Amino acid sequence: MPEEPIIACSLTEGEQKDRVEQWRRLLTTAVRREPVDGGIRIVLPMEMAAQIVALAADEQLCCPFFDFVLHLTDGRLAFEVRAPDTAANLVAEVFGT
Repeated sequence: MPEEPIIACSLTEGEQKDRVEQWRRLLTTAVRREPVDGGIRIVLPMEMAAQIVALAADEQLCCPFFDFVLHLTDGRLAFEVRAPDTAANLVAEVFGT
């Protein structure tokens, strides 16, 4: 059985606050949010793809326990964020519900 990843962020407290604010600003363009197994799916305009990819790549460096999936279809971007059950509250705090 695979080991549960460590739920920790390598950013300082100030950097974490800045990062959460970056996510909140980007995700204001969300068209829809829906729960998925282990996380959330956020549907955004296709034009947000580059910004979402860049921020998700940065996020993966400091919080490798997050799992990001991007799906481009019908002119929209479906951005899925998943994390272990022990980080469900963090997914909700950073990405919404």
